[in-house]
Amino acid sequence: MHVHGQWFIEPKTNRTVLFRGVNVGGGTKVPPSIPSHEPAGYWKDYDRKVTFVGRPFPLEEADMHLQRLVDHGFNLLRFMVTWEAIEHEGPGIYDEEYIDYVIALLHKCQGYNLKVFMNPHQDTWSRHCGGSGHPGWTHLLAGLNPDEFAATGAALVHNVYPDPENFPKMIWHTNYQKLASATMFTLFFAGKTFAPKCIVNGTHIQDYLQSHYINAFKQVTQRIHAEKLQGDVVIGYDTMNEPGTGYIGKDNITKLSDDDVDFKKGDMPTAFQGMKLGSGIPTKVERWVFSWRGPKKDGQVLIDPGDARAWLSPSDRTAVDTCFSWKRADDWHPGCIWALHSVWDPSTESVMRPDYFSSHPITHEPISYQHFWLDFVKTYADMILHFHKDAILFIQPPIMEVPPSLPAKYKNLAFAPHWYDGLTLVKKQWCNYNVDYINLKRGKYGHGPLRFLRALRIGEKAIRQCFVDQIKTLKEEGCETIGDYPFVLGETGIPYDMQPVKASVFSRAVSYVMVHLLGLARMLVGKFYPINGPVSPQNKAMDATINAAERNLVSYTLWTYVPDNHAIWGDLWNGEDLSIWQESVIPCSSIQDKDNGSVTDTSSDTLLPDQPDSLSNKKMNVIGTGMNARNIISLHRPHPHKVAGTPLSIQFTSPTEKTRASYTFTFQPKKETEGPTEIYVPFVHFPTLEGELDIAVSSGKYEMIARNDKYWVLAWWCDNNNADEQTLHLTGITQTLI
Repeated sequence: MHVHGQWFIEPKTNRTVLFRGVNVGGGTKVPPSIPSHEPAGYWKDYDRKVTFVGRPFPLEEADMHLQRLVDHGFNLLRFMVTWEAIEHEGPGIYDEEYIDYVIALLHKCQGYNLKVFMNPHQDTWSRHCGGSGHPGWTHLLAGLNPDEFAATGAALVHNVYPDPENFPKMIWHTNYQKLASATMFTLFFAGKTFAPKCIVNGTHIQDYLQSHYINAFKQVTQRIHAEKLQGDVVIGYDTMNEPGTGYIGKDNITKLSDDDVDFKKGDMPTAFQGMKLGSGIPTKVERWVFSWRGPKKDGQVLIDPGDARAWLSPSDRTAVDTCFSWKRADDWHPGCIWALHSVWDPSTESVMRPDYFSSHPITHEPISYQHFWLDFVKTYADMILHFHKDAILFIQPPIMEVPPSLPAKYKNLAFAPHWYDGLTLVKKQWCNYNVDYINLKRGKYGHGPLRFLRALRIGEKAIRQCFVDQIKTLKEEGCETIGDYPFVLGETGIPYDMQPVKASVFSRAVSYVMVHLLGLARMLVGKFYPINGPVSPQNKAMDATINAAERNLVSYTLWTYVPDNHAIWGDLWNGEDLSIWQESVIPCSSIQDKDNGSVTDTSSDTLLPDQPDSLSNKKMNVIGTGMNARNIISLHRPHPHKVAGTPLSIQFTSPTEKTRASYTFTFQPKKETEGPTEIYVPFVHFPTLEGELDIAVSSGKYEMIARNDKYWVLAWWCDNNNADEQTLHLTGITQTLI
């Protein structure tokens, strides 16, 4: 795959490739046996013996899953691999069984003509500080003790949360600002600057961490090269997923961010308060809630760690050093490394250098997180390009931040930021209002509280345009700083566990009749719209999200595909529930009662507030139907996979009870291409039966070149001598439920 300006180009035919993809998958964040809500098995023997074989799905099931993704029209996978999965047992000890599994799965992808870009995934550093990605031993290397993170407020960890079913929504993201994660990212990117005493085995911890990270992913990259999977399957590599900034650049460690749109929720210690708590000092911290205009302070709370410390005791550190064969510098004493570097004084509980992280501690020259991040990216990219010289580097800066410029020597680039509708993601509700968050954060609406009113959008039409505008801003920023390269929305998606919306009497009647006529156990009990109907909040949110990508003519990879998504625990990680797939199940009891006319609802309990208590039993015996319980209408839409020219516009109208599905695509032909424009078309909205499908093209001919029971592919050859803008229009059917 080549890049030319803002487009991906298929080398053999010179056709433009527009990617519609999915992240595979969210389940890769956790070992198969230790979902984030499960305390059993967590942090045993430093989590050295975990395995990620089978994530994202078992190899023996790969054909089923990959065909399912192809049936949905996906032609690109963002393939998640974590550092922990490769090097969990200890520094330099690689899980060859897991690497073999990854390679075998990539070979499977080749058989389905799926392109892949590899994603070194992490969130807030590791599972052990409330996220995912990096090995547990990295905390021990820094002198941290994950056993005490929860008690000291160093991290909020689902596995040890006292009430896992009521783990606060999206609160995991605040771990980026807490002691454990912030310390690790500071050491990883800028440890030599801010923690010069942290030397182990004669190597500074920054170099130690970065070299092991890069060498871990080198094991995968060189195997991909050896197996000849590069280019044909693996087209490129992401940089680190959503990297944290740690304390780097923080002006004052005694204050929270002054930016009133920065995410704050729950207990929010300042950096200094986090350091005190980590050393066992009881501290009052602010508590925050989330409102329509963003975070809002909601009082204070006292956190008392008791006897707990976030740092290893001298005896525990000695045991750890023996286990991993570490020899630390003589002046690296046990305890808080920030006290060790005179940032604060535990004996007086006072700050010595509140601005320590805002400039170089010795020279006092200005510092920039982007500078440290770029140094790492260049080293990582050079490793990748050594094995795969034509690899596309998918550049991902910290989430919601403006990307930096890259050195001119890197030619094969794509800008791959993430974007979510934050209001819906946090509130778990599709509201009749929203906020133009990206442009608000970029200062488009000025200063002061009135800017929130200027950024406010009310009504469906305004909200949809607001999403389009935000992606447009991100795309323009990428062109200005990284250059004229393709844009891929690396992550976007919706929460499926939204608050349900009341349905009309007509919709409830249709749902009832369809379920009983078809014998499907998928009816929404009570008075709420079914998820697979046109007016469900999930359908509206997904349609608005994908429409924003299509209107901006950008490629995207949806978050996420988790085939073992659970009706109660969602994606099995921190209460998130964004998987496009959840297998519909039938309780055994309902099968036994089928002769008596019993039909039992089996949709996700997060969508059904009135469902029977028996369906909330986590140990209930069920049988999978092989059907998708969250088969929303707008996920199924045509997509131009290969274009014999330059795409100009995409417009899809999602069908309703009264409106037929329609799709319009325009492009500018290029004579120097080979082959037709190929468009994926889902059967569910565009069946090929006479009278149910209308096709109109501005010139040339078209035909169906591939089909199965889920989709067909339309091939369109324009007139050879016609250089004008070309248009295709499809009209399908209406939909009540699918």
